[in-house]
Amino acid sequence: MSYEEFKKLYERCTSGNCTPEEQKMFEEYRDSFDLSDIPWLPEFGSKEKIEKRLKEDLHTRISTNQVRKLRLVYLSAAAAILVLVLSGLFISKKYFRAKDTMPYELASNKSTIKPGDNKAILILADGRQIALDSSKKGELFTQNNVTAENYADSTLFYKKNTSGSFHSSLLYNVMSTPRGGKYQLVMSDGTKVWLNAASTIRFPVDFTKTERVVELSGEAYFEVVHDAGRPFKVLSAGQVVQVLGTHFNVNAYQEEGVIKTTLLEGRVEVYGKNRLALSSGGALAIEPNEQAIFGNGQIAKVTVAAEDYTAWKKGVILFRNADIQDVMRKISRWYDIDVVYQGPIGKDTYSGEIPRNASFSDVIKILTLDDIHIKVSGRKLIVSS
Repeated sequence: MSYEEFKKLYERCTSGNCTPEEQKMFEEYRDSFDLSDIPWLPEFGSKEKIEKRLKEDLHTRISTNQVRKLRLVYLSAAAAILVLVLSGLFISKKYFRAKDTMPYELASNKSTIKPGDNKAILILADGRQIALDSSKKGELFTQNNVTAENYADSTLFYKKNTSGSFHSSLLYNVMSTPRGGKYQLVMSDGTKVWLNAASTIRFPVDFTKTERVVELSGEAYFEVVHDAGRPFKVLSAGQVVQVLGTHFNVNAYQEEGVIKTTLLEGRVEVYGKNRLALSSGGALAIEPNEQAIFGNGQIAKVTVAAEDYTAWKKGVILFRNADIQDVMRKISRWYDIDVVYQGPIGKDTYSGEIPRNASFSDVIKILTLDDIHIKVSGRKLIVSS
């Protein structure tokens, strides 16, 4: 069986569109599958072990008729062969023969493009700016009897010096992460915030007696300390999330077009500014593993795997049936690059994950496995059909 014939047969069988005769043929090929026709390099690891895993995976796919799109999984060189078959990817065998046959181009300064890191800018109420990173440890300032300290784990911690006291006037600070940055914040009430890349949060140095309100653009994960007398609100481009104490994620990047609020623990209410987003004029309540989608003055909710939407907090860029633009938006934010499209954009979708500490060169290699044509020039990623 030729390479092209096997590729077509594979696609039909794993999508459940093959005939009984084709499935039988595929099973026979699976049982006789070997890697003898592929030039083997020592860094690929044990050919026998990989061949065994390939057969087992093919058996699983044939039995369950799973449909698997491109899986963007960052693997070591020893698992490179597995990416091709375990992920349903097929490219020319010349990929394995020499480095100069890679189907993408990298500029000579590729080493300057690195994964994101812990960094942010803090803007104080008086306009002063403080660059934050893991090297700036210790006490930074005191405002309204609240002391801000920067910890070695890249967490900015606001600690009240006088318990139970409140100031009549609010002082606001703003924390912003650049593209390729992330940071953690503990506010004066103990609420924890993880700020993703290219995001900004505006918050009081200390909250009032009656409520806790912050403003967000970009993406953040919140673990809100319960306080029955002071609801916690997150304002984002016309949307309001209101809670008493819970764990949730808000994705409010402007370029996404909608705001997604995903609940992991507790219960939250989501509504538009002045509660006008719903025809009833009320708020939409969501439970764990539900997501509120806000856009065009309307709110809807869907059931999701909530952990998928906080994978970034755990160091993973995760995709679930994402189109190429969604894939590139996440990569561009974390690696601080610009993306330019040339020609029509394909309608394929992609699923999988890339560790956020993966080198940019490895990310490009992963993307090109599904014939995504990429050229890197400086900090610009050119994607073409």
